[in-house]
Amino acid sequence: MHVFSNQELGKIVIDESLLKGISWEGNQFQDVNIAIDWCGQEDLRQEIDFTKSNASLYFEFVTELEFNFKFNQGTMGALEITSFTFELIGEIWAIEFNFKFYPVGSLKFKCNNFKFIVASTQA
Repeated sequence: MHVFSNQELGKIVIDESLLKGISWEGNQFQDVNIAIDWCGQEDLRQEIDFTKSNASLYFEFVTELEFNFKFNQGTMGALEITSFTFELIGEIWAIEFNFKFYPVGSLKFKCNNFKFIVASTQA
């Protein structure tokens, strides 16, 4: 398992990944886990087998959550992440995902901490 802290996420590229699922987790379901279909990146190929791994972003103590998705007629399928941004404001992280293809929209929220987890699916 590889865990990248919020400070290390500047070197991780998740654009063009697909959002596979969102689940509430943690103590009293205050955390959000976002599963993504991540193909990896060239500079991490020696460390991680991307064909045998699952990736997710785990956000701790999420507040001010805003979903804004538009599925037009004939639109279906997973949300493709076209940009993922994060900014530390005081002691709180402002997070934003944008989806510019079909469907389109954004996902915005604030959290106390977050990390990127890549877990092996090997037995």
